[in-house]
Amino acid sequence: MTNISIILTAWNDEPTVRRCLESVIAQENADIQMECIVVDDCSTDGTLAVVRRVVGGYRGKTAFRIFRHQTHHGASRTMNTGLSRAQGEYVLFLRAADVLRPGSIDAYMVALMRYWGTDVIVGNVYNTLLERNLLTSLTSAMAFRGRGDVMCHEMLRSHLYLYAQGKLVRRELLESNHIVFDEKLAYADVLWAFSLFACSSSLVLLPDVTYEYGRRQTGPIGQREKWANALLSSYTATCDALLDRAPRPESSDSGYYQAHQLFVYGVLNSALNVQKEYAVNNQVQREIINVRNRLFAQTKNDGQRLLYLFFRQDDSIFSGLFKNPAFGSYSRVAGEVAAMMEVVFG
Repeated sequence: MTNISIILTAWNDEPTVRRCLESVIAQENADIQMECIVVDDCSTDGTLAVVRRVVGGYRGKTAFRIFRHQTHHGASRTMNTGLSRAQGEYVLFLRAADVLRPGSIDAYMVALMRYWGTDVIVGNVYNTLLERNLLTSLTSAMAFRGRGDVMCHEMLRSHLYLYAQGKLVRRELLESNHIVFDEKLAYADVLWAFSLFACSSSLVLLPDVTYEYGRRQTGPIGQREKWANALLSSYTATCDALLDRAPRPESSDSGYYQAHQLFVYGVLNSALNVQKEYAVNNQVQREIINVRNRLFAQTKNDGQRLLYLFFRQDDSIFSGLFKNPAFGSYSRVAGEVAAMMEVVFG
């Protein structure tokens, strides 16, 4: 049986895809059955030719399978295509702009042997934009078990990175809970991660850097503005979905409600920062305003008045109030979320 399916997604990644493939080949281990499913999203450059040359010259143990979309569909459909063809007990998503660090698969397998049956193993990530590891305070492996709301709260409290890559996920968990990427969203990773953790009962965090996250080029100004509109539309749709799932303040464990709402607020702040930099169409602007108003109303109606006041600080005449230390932790969390979101979809 295949132990791990690596789902490598590519679109116009000719400059980086060879290095990515070589990082997969370097993971080869005689004791691990691996397959690498390469899905090309109708690249218009030489990406597919590079993939075929590298795979065609490979004579190792890892099984490579190549698929190509006949039209460009975007990242969500591309990851779903790979997932639908995966045969491994666990899956790992990989972008062609990124690489697996040497020994990554070995680190995941050691964790699996120690924590048998774990739903999700989260490896540490080196982010080339930040020039640092994302799980900065982790010095040894940490395991969590509990209900889905406990897992989601741990995710928010630990500020785990929310893109799909770098996580080894039990495939049966995804299939039995119908967890896929929302193809209506250009950037569906955040919603996918929440869905994943909401259905998980076990999670392991590794201090080992298993994944190196790079940045794709967004192209000329017209293409960047199109990217920004798609990004913000995905942000607001994700926030709407998360508000649908907001925990009840009286039924959630300590701080979960606040962490959830602050996360949504941080995502919206990140959206507003992008809106200042790019030309955003009227529909997207309305979407941001609507979901922001919904967050405010929901928090107020749930009786969280201090949190509601914090959310309204930008349009409040009582700006001096927010120098109060009581709001310090809110400001810190919201700022961390906004900073994180700015690099999630690089």
